[in-house]
Amino acid sequence: MGFLRNFNKINKNDVSLAGGKGASLGEMTQSGILVPPGFVILANAFEKFLEESNLDIEIESILDSVNHKELHSVENASEKIEALILGAKISEDLTSEIQKFFDNLGAKYVAVRSSATAEDSANAAWAGQLESYLNTTEENLLDNVKSCWASLFTSRAIFYRFEKKLHKQKISVAVVVQKMVESEKSGIAFSVHPVTQDRNQLIIEAGFGLGEAIVSGQITPDSYVVEKQPLRIIDKNIQTQSRGFYRAKSGGNEWHDIPKEKGKKQALSDKEILELSEKVISIEKHYGFPVDVEWAFEQGKFYIVQSRPITTLRKTEPRLKRKFTKEHAREYSLFRVATWYRAMNQELPKIIGESVEEACAVYRGEDLVEIYYEPIELKRLFGAVIQNSSDKNRMSEKIESFISSFKELKKYFTGEKLLENVEELRQFQERYASIWAYIGVVFMIPALPVDEELKHLAYAARSQTQEYNETPEAVFKEFMEASFPQIKDSARFVLPEEIWSGEIESEDIISKIEERKRGFIFYKNEIFTGNLDDNLEKLGIILEEEESVISGKAEVTENEIKGQVANKGQAKGIVRIVSSTRDLPKVKEGDILVAAMTMPKYLPAMKKAAAFITDEGGLTSHAAIVSREMNKPCIVGTKVATKLLRDGNEIEVDADNGIVRILKK
Repeated sequence: MGFLRNFNKINKNDVSLAGGKGASLGEMTQSGILVPPGFVILANAFEKFLEESNLDIEIESILDSVNHKELHSVENASEKIEALILGAKISEDLTSEIQKFFDNLGAKYVAVRSSATAEDSANAAWAGQLESYLNTTEENLLDNVKSCWASLFTSRAIFYRFEKKLHKQKISVAVVVQKMVESEKSGIAFSVHPVTQDRNQLIIEAGFGLGEAIVSGQITPDSYVVEKQPLRIIDKNIQTQSRGFYRAKSGGNEWHDIPKEKGKKQALSDKEILELSEKVISIEKHYGFPVDVEWAFEQGKFYIVQSRPITTLRKTEPRLKRKFTKEHAREYSLFRVATWYRAMNQELPKIIGESVEEACAVYRGEDLVEIYYEPIELKRLFGAVIQNSSDKNRMSEKIESFISSFKELKKYFTGEKLLENVEELRQFQERYASIWAYIGVVFMIPALPVDEELKHLAYAARSQTQEYNETPEAVFKEFMEASFPQIKDSARFVLPEEIWSGEIESEDIISKIEERKRGFIFYKNEIFTGNLDDNLEKLGIILEEEESVISGKAEVTENEIKGQVANKGQAKGIVRIVSSTRDLPKVKEGDILVAAMTMPKYLPAMKKAAAFITDEGGLTSHAAIVSREMNKPCIVGTKVATKLLRDGNEIEVDADNGIVRILKK
């Protein structure tokens, strides 16, 4: 039987060997549909790998100990199993066979995708449970194959397996290796409209670049509704796309800015929409059931890179005022806010010769501190980074210096070193302000029109540091609790200067801290408490919450936010903003989950929520697919939900009409 097969040797009856993706790709190849060539490392290869590594019994034992209702139990099991798989070696004979098939494919870049033997079945759409590695090269092929095998046991996949009552069923995983199409345009199509359930309508979502950005909800795509009989376009929703996901020169993927003139155009022409519609209809007819299809367009041709059944169809249905734009919001302490401003105002000029003065932090007495910039300041900053990056060698040296400096500070982040006294905290803040300025630069570089090699260097620096972005807050909190236990619950509202003064527990400072708890504006190293509007009037600042330099402008009406219906229905509940896994425990039964975009690891919270709202994404984003599977109301692509809504807001999700109504703030 062998352990690998080319697509042309696989058909729809081979799900137990090739998994859902592999069997579908083989079936389409054999039926004459234009599919990029490839092969499948069959599920028996994975089982052989487990047996030869003596991992099968150990994994079974770990899974038997899982209580899927307890997140930590799932995560612990996942970490143990993934470490076992990634740490084991693939046998020489299997390695040799994989290499032979790869050589015969004749492709420099391939997509490596997990294909579970229970995936894409009529019972469960895994909706991104397993992994895909685009633009894989020969050098990292085997590592990505093992990562695909390990993805059968990620925490989200284990949770999904238990939720779908598949944990007693034998599930293995095959790996699809497919020649990459360098997509000019890509997207997804449903052969039946997933919201209206109209079987005489199909819907296409399209964007520039790789389709992964659409599937993951990181861009909001165009959407076109097409009537099948007679074949005609009946609705188009055109989005402006400012960036796209493309192949990096050295392999892997990276974001590219899309010129404004191109980005605001319809991604597919009307002729292309109808051509793709015919292909989707032919695939549906071949299988005999509704399908969703992932497609790519390269050099005038449409390629089908994946097809699976739609599993969610139902039987029923005074001084000159300056505007400051809100760019982000975090749970910052005043210590962190002061360090941010020092980084932007004092440390940034040492790197790029420009500083930020016109910026402020606003705290309204809730969880988050909102960071605002005067738009011209940010634009000037971007220009300075571009100009400095023209000297690639000099900027490269600065990034390398940053990495070296970060390694010293990292000792505090990992707990290897502890802050012993106030003087050491002062030194920590000075060094962290310098690091923060560099972090800002390396985060900007990849999104700007600079040298590709420099972008890669910035990406590498980010990958080494970004997991510690929020750690300084924890370091500061731990020091304050140990050194000043009397005010540990108020440490968030203490300025660095007050700590250095040695009078932090004085009556005067304690009184100021209590005022700040009710709200403040931090502007040019000064704190303004009291009425927010009065202070803004005095400072000549207008806060713009619905527009930013980075994400653009949103259109909203009073107490209403509009978006795209992903799954119909209505719900009322309390808003819970989810921006990371740390937020998952706060989502209770009946709450409304609001996120920039959902991810598979949010599934435990999504199970509890009554409805979902996202800033971005389309009808084929993760939130949309899961909402239809769970049959919960869902509105996507609102652009501003996480900015305008706050934890505790009472809202109505009218997903019949695509409207979020704020009932109580």
